[in-house]
Amino acid sequence: MSNTVTVIGSATATAIAAGNDLWYLTWERSGVICLAVAGLLSIASVLFVLRYVFGTPKTFRTHIFEYLVSLFIANVVQSTGTAMNLRWVVKNGVSNGSFCVAQGAIKQAGNVATALWSFMISLHLFNILFMRSSVTRVGLWLTLLGGWLCVAVIVFIGPAAVENPEKGPYFGISGRWCWITNEYPEEQIFLEYFFEFLSACLSFILYCVILLRVRGNLVHNQGKWQLKFISSSESWRLGFARDLIDSSMLKLAQKMVWFPVAYTIILIPITITRLSEFMGHKIPFGATVFAGVVFNLTGFVNVCLIVVTRRVFPDIGSLPEFNTPRNKESAVVFGKSGITPFTQQQSESAASYHREREARQASYRERMREAGERVARQPSVSSTVSQSSTAELIPK
Repeated sequence: MSNTVTVIGSATATAIAAGNDLWYLTWERSGVICLAVAGLLSIASVLFVLRYVFGTPKTFRTHIFEYLVSLFIANVVQSTGTAMNLRWVVKNGVSNGSFCVAQGAIKQAGNVATALWSFMISLHLFNILFMRSSVTRVGLWLTLLGGWLCVAVIVFIGPAAVENPEKGPYFGISGRWCWITNEYPEEQIFLEYFFEFLSACLSFILYCVILLRVRGNLVHNQGKWQLKFISSSESWRLGFARDLIDSSMLKLAQKMVWFPVAYTIILIPITITRLSEFMGHKIPFGATVFAGVVFNLTGFVNVCLIVVTRRVFPDIGSLPEFNTPRNKESAVVFGKSGITPFTQQQSESAASYHREREARQASYRERMREAGERVARQPSVSSTVSQSSTAELIPK
């Protein structure tokens, strides 16, 4: 190791580098600890909600569950990369090596995956709520496989195709931790920042369009899209024309819209600091830590949204099929009754849906009764089946 010691930064913000190592000052170490704690908090929160989700039997009628799980996994990967800072806290400094490369790759993978699956949730809801089309199970698994494959390609393309000896390692010391080194500024922008900003912008646009349509302001009439606005005094027309499926769509959209909104808000602090750095401004370390803490609380914030809108998961299990065919509705009704959400067609009636739901519940109860009888006939298993535990398994 070289004995050369270099002071990085100004007199008020210094980190001492010796050879391939960078040693923390006391207040820098405290900031890195805050980042690691934020990462651990997100990991614990996401693992808790995943345990609850997988431990509760439900029947999901859309693929939103799989996309949410992918988003949570991305949050765990993202937070794991931040929690790896604890190694640097223990050493009181950062050093290049295999662990540093691993942290850089994990951080990039988590950040890109979080951006990708946040957008995929928006795109999926746009597909089922706006386009009102369904995706096959095969299509779902191809999407999941393709999404994670894209994340892997983006991460490995750097050290495999971009890295060159003149600039040094692709993953290495970047600031007070490890990530894509500052020798590759274009890759920092286009292989991570770009995906984060694009995801936030596109998700915001998609959700605005979705909300306009589920509210009934954006309609498709006689082959043309029309934007309709109704005064507050006549807003009852929207609710009057809305059937069970429309109401379910509106309820789901109103809840899920908060995920991209939260992601966009979380991106604001770190966007400001990064853009300022690109413009050549000196950013105080405290501001960098604050932006990093907020950004690494993405998983925790997503879990809070699930808890606050805790009926998201139960509701998904009892929602009607969003691609239910609708009967044609005459233009006369449209003209007199106001706006019908989505298309000028009538959804299946609420009575029909409730009959189907009762039939599903009766079938489920019958299967549980037969299962209980089979268990009772086994000598090694108690014949007593708790009525309360059985009742909990019946879908609401």
